[in-house]
Amino acid sequence: MASLKLVLPLLFLFALSTAAQPSPAPLPPPPPPSSLSDAVETLANSGYMAMSLTLEEIKLPSSPLTIFSPPDASFSSGGQPSLAHLLLHFSPVSLSPAALLSFPFSTPIPSLSPSKHLIVTSIQSHKISIHNVGVSGVPLLDDGFVLVYAVDDFFDLNFTLPFSIPAPKPEFLRCTKLETLSRFRDAAGVLKTRGHSIMASFLELQLLGFLDDRGGDDWTVFAPADQELVEFSGDFLEYSSLLTRHVAPCKMGWLDLEGSDGSTAPILNVKGFALNISKDRDDQMLMVNGVEIAFPDMYESERLVIHGIKGVIALPELDADQELLEEFPAQQS
Repeated sequence: MASLKLVLPLLFLFALSTAAQPSPAPLPPPPPPSSLSDAVETLANSGYMAMSLTLEEIKLPSSPLTIFSPPDASFSSGGQPSLAHLLLHFSPVSLSPAALLSFPFSTPIPSLSPSKHLIVTSIQSHKISIHNVGVSGVPLLDDGFVLVYAVDDFFDLNFTLPFSIPAPKPEFLRCTKLETLSRFRDAAGVLKTRGHSIMASFLELQLLGFLDDRGGDDWTVFAPADQELVEFSGDFLEYSSLLTRHVAPCKMGWLDLEGSDGSTAPILNVKGFALNISKDRDDQMLMVNGVEIAFPDMYESERLVIHGIKGVIALPELDADQELLEEFPAQQS
């Protein structure tokens, strides 16, 4: 095992140093405006002409984005909605069908409408409902950055639940030591298709070298996109730190993070410093150490959840006599 721990980091250094050299194939660019162009075309070809024309008229972020499109009949019967009402149908996070189906009743979802959340009203596990409006179970478009869903009607701008259900508060998650075997191949494949290939390489190579055989089974990974990590590609001494400050050996899905919102103890990561969950000034976007979580639950399995984030988590500022712990303390009973 000692030789494996030595060889894998060397393989990783070689892979990253090779990627850092000039190459005819450039690194993937940031999510292009073509994502929205594809959304416009897909909506038009699918019979959602009114929403297609709307996308051409309003300014939207190129990525990440989830679009909920009402049918043309809703535009015809209700007339052109206000901008605030239209923006309610856009969420600044990429929401996969699996994520939407996993959210229980009353889960809030951020939207681009000022100070307005979308609210999950799904009751049946196989049907998606938001604001009591049905949402298609399969997106019209999913290019890895922008997802487009058909919805049965406009979401009510002033929708409120007839009764409130307290959000579940996650118990304090006691993070454990690390294990020797990695089974992250499927997760790495998802990361690569979503523009996070550098973080995928970390999962495939680096984690194998320092997982502890006593076995903490649960993991949370906060994955920056490739364009956020490329500036670190030549700084070999930072690779270990760069990986470990984005990984916590306990599993926290988006619902857990939404429920915590700084009200529970911070998550300890594998170097021992805190990963704090908070919300932005508008109380819309979840953040980890000040970095927006743009693609919640990008990948989830029994023991692993990966969240796409908009930037790189910075190292904490330490006093001169402080240093980061190299590993977790033994779990107390």
